[in-house]
Order: sequence, then C-alpha cells, then structure tokens
Amino acid sequence: MGVSRTQVLATHSLPHERQPPECDVVVIGAGPAGLLTARRLATRGHRVVVLEEHDQIGAPVHCTGVLGLDAFDELGLSRRAIVGMAQAARFVAPNGTSVVVDDPGVRAAVVDRERFDCDLARDAIDAGADVRAGQRVATLEPGPNAVSVTTSRGRLAARAAVVACGASYRFNRALGFGVPSVLLHSAQLEVPFPALEHVQVHFGRRIAPGGFGWIVPFSRDDVSFARIGLLCDRDAGAAFRGFAAAIRSEYRLRDPWPEPRLKALPLAPVDRTWTDRIVAVGDAAGLVKPTTGGGIYYGLLTGHLAADVLSEALTAGEPTGSRLKEYERRWRTRLGPEIRAGLAFRAVAAKLSDAAIDRLLELTRVDGIVPLLRQTADFNWHRTAARALLRHAEFRKIVVGAIFQ
Repeated sequence: MGVSRTQVLATHSLPHERQPPECDVVVIGAGPAGLLTARRLATRGHRVVVLEEHDQIGAPVHCTGVLGLDAFDELGLSRRAIVGMAQAARFVAPNGTSVVVDDPGVRAAVVDRERFDCDLARDAIDAGADVRAGQRVATLEPGPNAVSVTTSRGRLAARAAVVACGASYRFNRALGFGVPSVLLHSAQLEVPFPALEHVQVHFGRRIAPGGFGWIVPFSRDDVSFARIGLLCDRDAGAAFRGFAAAIRSEYRLRDPWPEPRLKALPLAPVDRTWTDRIVAVGDAAGLVKPTTGGGIYYGLLTGHLAADVLSEALTAGEPTGSRLKEYERRWRTRLGPEIRAGLAFRAVAAKLSDAAIDRLLELTRVDGIVPLLRQTADFNWHRTAARALLRHAEFRKIVVGAIFQ
C-alpha cells in the first residue's frame, strides 16, 4: 500500500553546497502538511524535493485519521482513503453514563492514513515534485543565497525550505522558532473490533488525566476495526493500559493487543513560524486543534498557505524573511481566533473534576444542549461551539463551581 523508496523518483547526485540550488524548495517531511505544500508548489511550476526519513511514505501511522468531510473539496483531496464516516459521537462520563451527540450536517471521514499519505505523495509526484523516502535530514542551514540540507546520502541546496517533520523540534531553537508551550501525550493502536454504531469519547481522570480516550470504528475489506487511543498530560502508556483493560473487559475480547504507538502532541503554536528562506507548517509549527490535538486539517491548511506565500516570494525574487512573515500573518488571521478559543476552553476543561464532568454530561442529556451543539458544531472549527457552551447558563454554572470550589 505504501509508497516505498523504490517507488518514488530516483535520487540524483547531491551537489556541493557551493553549487547553485538543485531545487526551489526542499520540504522536510512527507506527512500530509509537507506533501500538500509540495503538490501546490509543484503545480505552480516550482522545482520541489521532499525528503522523508522513513523508507515508506505513510508508515508508521501515528494519527487517528479523522478529518471533516468538507476539507476534501476545500483542499482538493482524494477520497480513496476514506474507510468510514462519522456524524455522531457517544460521550461517556466517568460514572459510565453516556449521551449521543449527532448532527447530520457535521460529517467526518475516517481515513486509512497510510493510503491517504500515499495518495498525497502520488499527487505531488504527478505535479512534478521529487519525493525521496529513506532520507533523514541531519542538518538544516539557512544561508544568504540558499538553504543547505544534509542527509545520510549527501547535501542538497534549495532556495527555500519547509519544515514539515511533525512534532520534532530539533531544528527549532537554532532557527529561532521555539517549541510549543503546551504538549500532551498520546497512545493509540488499531485492532479488529466489534462493529460500533458511533465514535466513542471517554472522559475521566482515571482514564486520561487532562485529556480523553476514544474508540473510532471503521471497516476495511468488510472487517470491522477500531482505533483505540487516548490523550493525557502524563504517562500515556500506563494510562492506555488501564483504558485498554477496561475496554477489553467490556467487550469480552480475549486476543492479545500489540503495544500502542506513543507520541507527543503539541497543542499551542511555536513562537515563530518563519525566518529567511524557511517556514514551518502543521505539527512542526505547533499548529493543531487545541481542543482535540487533531492535526491533519491544520497541517493541510497551513501547508496550503505556506505554498502560496513561498510561490509569491520565489516568483517575485527571493524568499527572504520580509516576504515569508506574510505566511504567519495569514495563518494567524485564519487560525488565530480558533487557537485562542481552543486553548482557553482546554484550560477550563483540564480543571474539571470527574464529578463536574458527570454533571455536564447529565446536563447535556436532559437540558437541550444537543440542539445547541447541532446549531454550532463544525468538525474542523470549534470556536463557535465552545463559546456557545460557555454562554449556556447551567453549563457555565457547573464549570465555574468546579473551578472555584
């Protein structure tokens, strides 16, 4: 399924750093953000090289792979990787009670992340990008006339670079980008699982302190699966073992499960996302949904914006900092209000006790909050729903009481 090193375009001999740039833009990382950036730049006629450290595009998979359906049309994405749809979620309180929130107008696609990334890679290659797997970037050095990148296979020079290597911040301090001020930890695995009607979201400090757990059902080749994971503020591996034990007991599952994949998730932007000849996108810039940690949409969107700004700068002359700071202005205009609202909502939610969460879900079940969410919910944009909840008198009363008790 994956695009391997032998399937991508052949690697050319890399030039000495003093030679003219081999390409216009080098993209470090072949996840969705990097590949969409590459596709958009290549479509506009720029020479693009993508460097991916793993031998296969799309693997290993770290992400839950849920994306609002409207993003596919907005960003020109293939739907071949969709393996399930969700328009409702069952929210489970710490005391075990639950409420289903459904909205026919809010539809999310569950994607096969490996296939999704491979489709993006093929689209980028078809547009003219050179995608090279199995090349981990060791150094990234901006210079007055080019950016120099070294890998295990040699050195490459480009007029500009895009940092799209996920939640890895080994270049950030040297570039003056900083690191995210908020980081949580996740654990997830994918296993065969009994068919479920809805996504499940589980709350409780015993399950996922500072976060939540999830079960995302889908099917592949007529076999039902689920992605089971959690997001928490510490020791995600230990928290996952407890969560998994409870799920296995509830569904009477006997087959052993593999170890989950562990990952750090940024929930706040880095200090700065541009410098001379270099921009950062997606997780590498700390640009994810603060409410859920979901990074696909923000990564794709910031890749789209970065490609536009880089294309304009390359066409006009050189991608200097004075030109590339426009990228940060654009993403802050588009995403800034969402990020600020999401961080504020998360700060409030993290302070809630299990008893307060029980009361909030009971309120949701009996007090008509579901219609309120139907009016305001959007899978990719959370600010309107968060503000509506905090304006609801009873909801606010429970939250304020829990914080100041």
